[in-house]
This record gives sequence, C-alpha cells and structure tokens, in this order.
Amino acid sequence: MQKIKGSIDGIRRSFLERLELIYEIDIDRRDFCAVEIIERLAEFTGNTGREAMVYIDRSGRIETVIVGEADRVSLPVLNKRRSDSRLSGMRCIHTHPGGNGNLSDVDIQSLKNLRLDAMAAVGVDEGKPTFMQAGILGDVLGDNDYSVNLYGPYKIDRIPDELLWGEINLADDRIRPQDSKKAEAEIARAILVGVGDKQNEALEELKQLADTAGFITIGTLFQPRPRPDKTTYLGQGKLSDLVLEIQRHNADTIIFDDELSPAQIRNIQKVLGKTEIIDRTALILDIFAGRASTHEGRLQVELAQTKYMLPRMTGYWTHLNRMGGGGGGGGGARRGEGETQLEVDRRILRRRIDELEREIDKIKNRREVARTARERSRIPVVALVGYTNAGKSTLMNRLSGSDVLAENKLFATLDTISRRVNYGSGEFLLVDTVGFIHKLPHDLVNAFRATLEEAKFADLLLHVVDTSSDEHVHQMEVVSAVLKELGAGGNPMLTVYNKCDLPQQRFTTDGVSADFSPDAGEIAISAKTGLHMDNLKSAITHHLSNMRSTLEILLPLNAGAMLSRVYEVGKVQECEYREDGIYLVAEVPVADAERLRATAVTVY
Repeated sequence: MQKIKGSIDGIRRSFLERLELIYEIDIDRRDFCAVEIIERLAEFTGNTGREAMVYIDRSGRIETVIVGEADRVSLPVLNKRRSDSRLSGMRCIHTHPGGNGNLSDVDIQSLKNLRLDAMAAVGVDEGKPTFMQAGILGDVLGDNDYSVNLYGPYKIDRIPDELLWGEINLADDRIRPQDSKKAEAEIARAILVGVGDKQNEALEELKQLADTAGFITIGTLFQPRPRPDKTTYLGQGKLSDLVLEIQRHNADTIIFDDELSPAQIRNIQKVLGKTEIIDRTALILDIFAGRASTHEGRLQVELAQTKYMLPRMTGYWTHLNRMGGGGGGGGGARRGEGETQLEVDRRILRRRIDELEREIDKIKNRREVARTARERSRIPVVALVGYTNAGKSTLMNRLSGSDVLAENKLFATLDTISRRVNYGSGEFLLVDTVGFIHKLPHDLVNAFRATLEEAKFADLLLHVVDTSSDEHVHQMEVVSAVLKELGAGGNPMLTVYNKCDLPQQRFTTDGVSADFSPDAGEIAISAKTGLHMDNLKSAITHHLSNMRSTLEILLPLNAGAMLSRVYEVGKVQECEYREDGIYLVAEVPVADAERLRATAVTVY
C-alpha cells in the first residue's frame, strides 16, 4: 500500500488501512471526484475527528492522501512538471468535521498559493458527507494574487463535473502567458540521437515518443554504425559534433535511442556539461508514469523506474566530496560525505524495490484467484494485443461499446481494461492490454508481466496491426517476439489489419483480404469507421464456438467425478439420475467433450 502522509500518530491502524484503499479507486478523468473517494474520506473523518484530503491530477491519478488535525491539514509542496505561470494540474478534495462544507479562508489562500486546479471542501456529519463547495481561481489581480470563484454547495452525487472542468480550463487560460513564444519556451527543446543502419526508421519512432512525453524536437543526429560505442555511444568525433548542434539549436535536452549504461552517461555528461541527458528507457518510463492511472499500474511503473535508477545513482552525487580524509587511530581511510549519501540512497532504493515487489506479488495472487474463478465460470477471454498506437483502444470501444481513452499517441492507454461482450452466441471477456514497442525496457516487461500475462491465458488473441505504418511488418515481428517471451506465442490468434480506410493502404501484402474467411485468420477492418466490423465479430464468434461442444449423453452411475468436472468447466442444461445412468445435456470445452463421449454408455 502507498502510505498515508500527515499527522497519523494515535490513529488506529484499521482506520488508516481503510483510508489507504483510496489509492486503489479508479477515477474517470472526466469526473471531478469519485463519490467513493468522498465517502471514504468522510468515513475516516467520522471515525477519527480529523480532516483528510486527497490530491488528484488531471489524468485521474491519486497523487497523495494526507491526514491533519481537526482544524487544518498541512499542504504538501507539489512537484509536478508544469510551469510556474500555469495551474498546478492538481485538485484537492478534503473534509471538514462538523458538517460545514464551506471553504475556509485557509483553504482559499492555499488554492492561491499552490495554484491548484480547484480546492473542494466536504462537510462531514457522523461519518457521512453533507455537501461540497469548490473554489477555482478567477482573474489575475497581481503577483500570486487572484480572485476566487466559488461553486456549490452540491450534494456529492450531483457534482456538475462538466461545469467544474470547464471553469478549470478557463482559469488555466487566464493564468497562462499570452505570448505564445514564451509559452513554447517553457517546453524542453530536444535533439534526438541514434545509431544504426536506417536513420528514418530509428528516429521516427523516437520522435513520436518525444512528442508523447511533451518535448519539442528541434534537431536530429544519426551515426551510421552497427552498434553504439561502449564508452560514449556515438564516438568522440560525433560527440563533438553533438556539442555544436546543441549550441546551434540552443537545445535543453538530448534524447538517445538506446538505453545508456551508467559509464556512458558519465562520459557523455563530461562532454555535454549541464545539458539534460535522457535515454530511450527513461523516456518510455516517463511516459508510462504519466499514463498509469490505477494503483497496480503505478506500482509497476515505480518498480521499473527504481530498478532503472539503482545502478545509475553514482552520477547524481558527483557534486559532493568523495575523497576520504585521514581517519582516527591507525590512519584508516574514512569515507567521504558523497559516498556515504550514495550508499544511503542505494539502500533506500533496494528497500523500496523489495516493498514494491511484495505488493505486486499480492496483486498478482489476487489476479490469479480472479482468473481461477473466471476459468471455473468458463467465460472465454479474448485479448487485444499489438504494437502501440495500432488502434487497440479504438477497436475495444467499437467491439464493446465502451469509452476507453483513444488518442493518436504512443501508449495512450496503459492499464489493462476488460469488458463483457455478447454477440448473441455467448458471453466472452474482451481485454485490452498495454501496447508493445521496439526496444521495450526489460525491467518494464518484467514489472508488467502480471498484466501482460492476460494474453498468455487468453482463449483467443486479436493481433491488431497498423497497416498505415511502413514498418507494420517489423512491428508484427516485435509483437510476436514479446508474446513468445510471455509464453503466449502458441495461442489461437486472429490478425486484425486495422486502418484499412486510409487511401494509401490497399492491402497488397500477401494473404491480406477484406473478405471474411473464418479459416484464414486474417481480417482487414477500420476500427475508426466501423468498416468490416461484422466480419471481425463473425470471426470471433466462429473461433469461440469451435472451442466448446454441446453434447447429450448417458453417463454410467459411477461417473460422479466426471460429472463434477462438467459442473466446474461447463454449463449444464439438464442432468437427471436414471436407473440406467446419468442423463446429461451440457456445453463443455472440446477436450472434455471427447473424454465424456468416450466414457458414456450412450451418445444421443
């Protein structure tokens, strides 16, 4: 569990554990705050008499939960990647004991000082929320001074989400600098650097990653060579050219297309000075950190980030004294301050890795329990897999009628999402998984293994391919390699060639056809327009129907064990004990059907 911050001394552990469950609540990014969160905060305040608050960012991520005294809560310093001349991107919802949900003067001043998106107070009476009032910054009056617009009181089940979000966006526009050049200058300017045989293929995907992470790409530098230099990635000569490119473009950041070793980072930093260095792994981890919205997703990303950081800690302490002075008696060497701090931080990171792995193991165990229960119910699972930005989330929405976030960006959705679907021939579970990518960080694959293994246990995989990409064949190879690593390479699969509506695509690849053929294993569709979706639905139904068989048989009276198996894995439509045996009509997996027929006295 993530920890509760603030004044928690003297509070029963059971109350804190209940409050910690807030971190596991999923929030729709269109909601101002989930009712469940408000109820959990109110329950805690009713039990303890203390205020409690939660900070939520614009993606719906719960940043932190804090406890305070009855009259106030200490506000944290927000460390978010946003300009000092914009809103913080965070909203605060907190409780007021005594039933009064009106914002206090302290609340309003905190709203101004922290430039919060919104400050909301919820009155609590006997552990139940009464009403909520929200405050949002109004006009700019001077340096760090603003008018405040108040909204409410609202009942917690009637919060006008659309209205409040509209006012937050207006407040952001009022505070944001009017000079577009000034606003653009606040975004890091990056030069992309790569090594390999094909420049366009390597740096085009890196540019998409940089755009997704919020960088402005102002230049590229490519070194044609079979593999990176072990000491400086580029080699000394090309590294000198990079220094000139930085000066010419006035770049803030250099993004490398491979994972850099700690030694490479140190050597490059000596040449580039204070220019920020980011490798491909760090860039992907940063994107994942911003996209993870569930408790499990955040834990998995933090684990990957911490493992990535551990061997690279040395560079962060080069500014401290690392030379040991003369020790006490015996003249032994004494470690310097920098080395001591480095070892302390390494221990902290190792301890955090252990905590995260234990927590993820607990989640994995709960997932396995849920999977076992699902297998007993015999609900088939269809998993969407594919390269990032292939259109999996759009297809998820089209197949299930859901409203999963779908954007033309890499890793637009990160957390595993599932929906029950029924096309009239039986229900199945449709699962959307995280997208794959070339050079996906190894630690990230390991951290997300529990999530990615949804594909391993799926009854049918839908491999979604972006045919508008010139690299779609290579992307298919990457997906196949990751599936093989996960142990899902042999699962039944339909290859879904997406974006067939685009004029530049006529599906000239051998074997690709827009015509439906249940045995071909390939379907061309457009998830965006719905073109040929009936073909895909028919193909899914066809494959799932082949997995089960309906039989009418007479089992011997001593076949009780087999009958128990039928109830466990199948759907029993009729079961009757007769003098000559057990009459059974049931729908079961094909393998079980064959065993039952072999044992049956009579097959009707």
